[in-house]
Parts: sequence; structure tokens; C-alpha cells
Amino acid sequence: MNHYIWVEVKTKYQERVLLKLFKGKINVFEVQYGKEKCQFKILESDYGKLKKIVGYQFRKVKDDGIFHLKNILRTKWLILIGICFFFCCSFLLSHIIVDIDVIHSNKEIRLLVSKALENHGIKRLTWKKNFNDIASIKESILNEYPEDLEWLEIEVVGMKYIVRIEERIITKENVKKERCHLVATKSAIVKKMNYSVGDAKVTLNDFVSEGDILVSGELIANEKVTGIVCATGNVYGEVWYTTKVSLPLEYEVKKEAKKKRWNFIFSNGAVDHYVLRPRLNQFVDEKKRLFSILGWEIYFTLQKEVEIEKKVYEEAEALERALQLVDEKFQMRLKEEESILDKKVLKKSVNDSTMDIEVFVSVMENISRQEEFQERNQGLEKEG
Repeated sequence: MNHYIWVEVKTKYQERVLLKLFKGKINVFEVQYGKEKCQFKILESDYGKLKKIVGYQFRKVKDDGIFHLKNILRTKWLILIGICFFFCCSFLLSHIIVDIDVIHSNKEIRLLVSKALENHGIKRLTWKKNFNDIASIKESILNEYPEDLEWLEIEVVGMKYIVRIEERIITKENVKKERCHLVATKSAIVKKMNYSVGDAKVTLNDFVSEGDILVSGELIANEKVTGIVCATGNVYGEVWYTTKVSLPLEYEVKKEAKKKRWNFIFSNGAVDHYVLRPRLNQFVDEKKRLFSILGWEIYFTLQKEVEIEKKVYEEAEALERALQLVDEKFQMRLKEEESILDKKVLKKSVNDSTMDIEVFVSVMENISRQEEFQERNQGLEKEG
């Protein structure tokens, strides 16, 4: 294959230059005339002969044909790869599912539907299903779980499926307990009684032990059982606990400094990867989510430099902080109408690095539960 090139020369006397090329035995295959210049196509092997033609400056403009294309590929390969990468990403973004959002308040129903979808091939990092396939999958899942699902919709939004569910509610007759007491679940001093049905067997400030009847389901008059009900309500009592806390006396305080740097983060939910090497020794990230792709979250982050100052608690400060930790520990388990009544430090020891304390905590909490019982042999007193 002949290798042709285009050469340019600046001159007013273009025919004179072409004549000298002919005398120098340089074949010219095409000529393009311009204002005070011309370009001509010759064999690449003849380019060296142009040096023998004095009085003119010849400049190679470009290769011709397939050799021109090779030069473009060699010099513009990054741009071409970028274009190919763009089209590949566009194709993937329009055909791949990276997330499935199952919407329902009942966790068990969400898990059931998620498992069914996975069994039918609807899962992360798979190709999008067409309309007919989705319709068939919806029908199959509804037929598989007729007692659990009333309605199911699968919507394709961008790179994710949004699945909406309506649970089938089968009305069942409530099995109402006919006879039950409210009994104590632990030893305590009774502090509050909220009950609507039953006969109270304890009063405020009474001490009760586990298993004691707090509110009876037997209604008694004149030492005889006149009715049987299921005691309903809650009884709250003061319960006692002993807990231990160990607090390091040395702690760190982070203070924001002046330096700030921007960066990007790729995160798979477990590990963050920075695009640029962080240039700050100590910093905190202020992340802003940009988009997600193939299971990865991409964030823009502003890294703010922080200065870490080490401090040491005074003994009084350490004790106060330790008691706060006790509060936090118990508040996590307390329910509505339950509260911490009192705290007392039983033991305290301090060494070079930690403070260890043992704390007595009294808590008001629900100490009652329903417990069914058997009807007495004597039966009920009947009127008339």
C-alpha cells in the first residue's frame, strides 16, 4: 500500500515550484491551489528529495488515506476511548437495574416480596425486564401468595424498580381471653395503677414479688365469686438495678480549622474510596450525594481540617459524664410512662486512665402482664 502525504509550500509562483518537482523526479498526484500557497500530494518516500529544491520551505501537512486515520487514532486515542466509554455507560444506564425499592410498612411483607422478586430474576445488577415479563412476574407472585398479597405494582424509574404492595387483610375473629389476672413480672414497689377491668389486690406503695396477683379477674362480693373477667390495664412499679460504668479519663475534642479541600468519594456502603489523595492530616467530611451507579454511591465532599486536642476529665466532670452514660443506657430500654426515679453511686475508683463506678438505679416501669387462670370449683353465685 502506497503511503501518500500532503505537503504545503508558500509561494506566488506555484507553477514554477511544480516544474522544479518534475525536474527533481518527484511525482505529484494531486494539487490544491490557495492564495500565495499550494498543497500537493506525493509519496512519503519522496519527501526527503524536497531538501534538494532550494529557495522554498516545504512543510508536511498530513498523511493521506488509511495512514491519516492511523495518525488520528494514535494522537486522539484518549478522546476516542472517552467517547466509547460514554456510549457504553449510556447503554448500561438505560438497561441495568442497580436498586430495588420495596415499599410497605410491614417488614415481613417486604422480605417476602423481595425474596419472590429475586426468585423471578428481579434483582440488583441485572438487565431490565420488558413490559410483558414484568406483567407475568406480577401475576405469578400474586398467585404464589394469595393470602398475603392483594395487589402488586412494579414500576421502572431510571435504574431502579419501585415495588408497591397492598397487603391482603383477612379478618379473623379476635380470640378474647375470658379469665385472666394481671400478675407481677418482677419484685417492685407499686407506684401507679392504670386498669379498667378487674379487682385490685394491691395498693400504691405495696411491695410485690414476681407472680403476685396485682389485679384479679375474679370479682368477689361477700367472700363469694360473683363474676369472671379478664383483668385489663397496666401496673407500674419501682424496680431496682445495679450497673457498672467504666469511663476513660482522657478524651479528644475536635476543633474546626481554616483549611478546606474538595474531593469525590465512591462508596459501596461499607468502604469509602477517595478519588484524590486527601491532603489534610485530620479532617471531617461534609458529603453530598450526586448519583449511584452499579451499586456504588458517588459523593462530592468538602473536607474540613480539624485540630484534635486531648483533654483529661477532672474527677467531678468524669463522675457527671459517667452518670450521663447510665441515663443513656436506661433511656434506650424505657417505654412510654416509664422513667428513671433515682441514681446513687455505690462504689467509685479512679486510676491513671479510667474511672470505674457502680451505680444503684431505681426505675419506674411496667411490671404487669396478663395470665389466664382456671375457674374455681365453687362456681359463680347466680341471682334468683
